[in-house]
Amino acid sequence: MESPIRGRDSPWVVPEEAPGGAPKWKRRRGVWKGRLFVVLVVVPVLLMLGSVYVHTVAAQFGDEVIRLEEEKKEAEDEGERLEVRLTELSEPGRIRALARRDLDMRDPGGEDLETYDGSDGEDVVNGGGEKTKENGE
Repeated sequence: MESPIRGRDSPWVVPEEAPGGAPKWKRRRGVWKGRLFVVLVVVPVLLMLGSVYVHTVAAQFGDEVIRLEEEKKEAEDEGERLEVRLTELSEPGRIRALARRDLDMRDPGGEDLETYDGSDGEDVVNGGGEKTKENGE
């Protein structure tokens, strides 16, 4: 193939012999040696470095998992402690004592209680049902 400029070879055509006089098969042999080097040396080294990196990251995640599990256990223990404290503070005897002391409240006695029997003429539902109108009223 000719170059568009007269007297020059096309840059796309590789001559049979390199400027140093090496034949084409020797150049191919050098390319194969380079590829073989990449396959046998560079790729395994990269795989080993990747493996070291992955193990380092996994170890860091393992430490983080252990720390989070300890934190979870502490939070669960704190929750149980707070539930016990809530039960203690919600005890009816304690609440009554605080109501008497702080709010001046007192337990109702027999003389304080009055019952409503509905005998003073108010409309009272007896037996839990609704009162029906009689005589069309």
